[in-house]
Amino acid sequence: MKAIIEINMDNDAFRNTPTMAAGELSRILGRLEDDVSRYVIGDYGHHVTCTDYNGNTVGKLEIVEND
Repeated sequence: MKAIIEINMDNDAFRNTPTMAAGELSRILGRLEDDVSRYVIGDYGHHVTCTDYNGNTVGKLEIVEND
């Protein structure tokens, strides 16, 4: 199995400067870390979504079978 993380960085939360984009990406990844632990994401079909600081869903982490 493998974990796939996909985050869309084409919205306002990431647009101002590269520094702000890096900060927002870091915040989202930290939140994903917390959610994986809190919701015990670790088996096939498990997933968790991620939101930007504006509250928009911008991606997800999901556990899938290997290709």
